[in-house]
Amino acid sequence: MPWANPIIARLTEGDKFGGGDEFCGCVLVCSWPMPAAVLSQMDAFGADLLTAMPTGAYVYPSTTLHCTVCTLRAFTHGPLTAAERKVLRDRWSEVLSSARSSPDWPAGPFRLRMNAPTLEGAAGIFRYEDLDDSVLKMRACLRSAIAAAGGIAAEGGQPRDHCRPIDGVPSTEPPAHLPDIIHSTVLRWAAEPSDQEQAKAAFADAAARWTPLEISVESARAVFEDHPYMHIPVDNERVWWSSQ
Repeated sequence: MPWANPIIARLTEGDKFGGGDEFCGCVLVCSWPMPAAVLSQMDAFGADLLTAMPTGAYVYPSTTLHCTVCTLRAFTHGPLTAAERKVLRDRWSEVLSSARSSPDWPAGPFRLRMNAPTLEGAAGIFRYEDLDDSVLKMRACLRSAIAAAGGIAAEGGQPRDHCRPIDGVPSTEPPAHLPDIIHSTVLRWAAEPSDQEQAKAAFADAAARWTPLEISVESARAVFEDHPYMHIPVDNERVWWSSQ
């Protein structure tokens, strides 16, 4: 299976994607931006990883690292006008607030452990241990709130034929997606590596030098992802809901 990603190829060339005219996702994320200790270690690790990897590897800036709790709208579904953003923001704010009001919603801060990354073909990812089961609990509350709002969330890599968007948004909108892992992407490919096995070995060698970190997370935030793969600044225009 090919590893190269055309969107990543454009990112490496400095493409700004029209300032949001091409893509707009809505994601509920936590640990974004990352704590200073993670940013510092990731900056050093990223430089090491980029040196170790073959041509075509794209290492994410530390500022993009995040853990997705739920994808409300995939950025690949296209752009949104200001009016369309307001419809989604208003409706999803209701659903997210309903999930947060559940007695099972975890109170912050909660803890994640950021383990060494692994290269899983097209992407290199950090996997996290959910030390307090807080992300698991948030996803359970979201699943129930989405169902109460008339939707059926997609989950993990399962088929999505039976899924549907929440009521109150256009029927053409995609269903929400609840991941079945907790992770941050650290690497994708702008061009196909000439030797995939060699790339895996180089990644594993660099990853062995990562020191696991325990992270304290205060809250989850909903943001508009109008540049791919969270290459966005933290600002009041894009961050539109917080669990705290």
